[in-house]
Amino acid sequence: MVDTALAETSTTLFHVAFLTYIAAMVGYFFRLAFATVPTDGARAAGPAARVGQLATGLAVAGVATHAGSIVTRGLAVSRWPLGNMYEYSSAMALTAIVVGLVVVQRRMGYGQVMGFVLAAGVLMMASGLLLYVDASPVMPALQSYWLNIHVSSMMASASVFMVGFAVVALYLVKDTAERRVARMGTIDAGSVGAAKVAPPEEGRPEGYEADGGLAGRESSPLAQRDALSPVPFPVVPFLVVGIFTLVVWRSPAAALIAASVAALLGTAAWYAVPALPSSARLDNLGYRIIAFGFPIFTFGVIAGAIWAEEAWGRYWGWDPKETGSFFTWTLYAAYLHARSTAGWRGRRAAWVAMVAFLALMVTYYAVNLWVVGLHSYAGL
Repeated sequence: MVDTALAETSTTLFHVAFLTYIAAMVGYFFRLAFATVPTDGARAAGPAARVGQLATGLAVAGVATHAGSIVTRGLAVSRWPLGNMYEYSSAMALTAIVVGLVVVQRRMGYGQVMGFVLAAGVLMMASGLLLYVDASPVMPALQSYWLNIHVSSMMASASVFMVGFAVVALYLVKDTAERRVARMGTIDAGSVGAAKVAPPEEGRPEGYEADGGLAGRESSPLAQRDALSPVPFPVVPFLVVGIFTLVVWRSPAAALIAASVAALLGTAAWYAVPALPSSARLDNLGYRIIAFGFPIFTFGVIAGAIWAEEAWGRYWGWDPKETGSFFTWTLYAAYLHARSTAGWRGRRAAWVAMVAFLALMVTYYAVNLWVVGLHSYAGL
């Protein structure tokens, strides 16, 4: 039995939260572009900083509204609200934004990164809208307390990995800029917008792969942006996201909108290079986030195996979803191992993390939507 009024309230709150997040994201990017932001994570100054504070307030309000949407959805159907890909995507976006606000901005002090975390959450909510289904009970096979344990842990870990992916991607951009400036030996001082930042004081920690003596070199924030061609930043995200959206949803309009948003985010990443924390700090932040999510992901895989034994009489059957999850787990384990190995810290380990997140997304979307298996009926 579905409470229609609560279901409609949930959908309305979802849309309000979606728009609030977009407004907050614009505020964070405005702060990034026009506020004076030291690279050491200190507070920004100036009028634009107040816009950043407003963005934080909007993000918190969006989280409260979004949580209300998920709670009312669960009350409407009298079950845990993780029964389909719409609900999973909504919860994943909420958890990622909460991790960004609490861990990245509040705990670590890297508010410069929050615009990108919000962008990831907004894109996840947009994918949920494209996969929207009306509130309804789940089929008997999913009416188990293991749904709460297994699916919740997998959703939470995927949310943390999404934040880690955003940080690692920014690390690769920042590291590329630092390397090119160091090779050119350029020293310049910035004074406009996001370039009003002091040159980083710290060098690269030991243990990174050979980088031609970059450690200890000082580079200008403005020169870092000038060292990068702006062309690939909008073009590559436009093509990747556009093709992915077109293949998954087969909607040219949705593909064009998603690709355009991705292109804008790519452009923002290029412009934000001077204001981003140093590559060493981003690398360390990405490692911490992924290390936090990995035990949760491992627990989710084990819980799924126990649920499979209870439901199907065996712990593991190499179902497409199980195989994809195992492959993803192996890649993240390889990243954590590589990241702690001298000579692999830095770009090599970061690319392993990027491939791991790609495997996670393929397992989530491709396996659910196209591949027939024991998990196909779940829509999860």
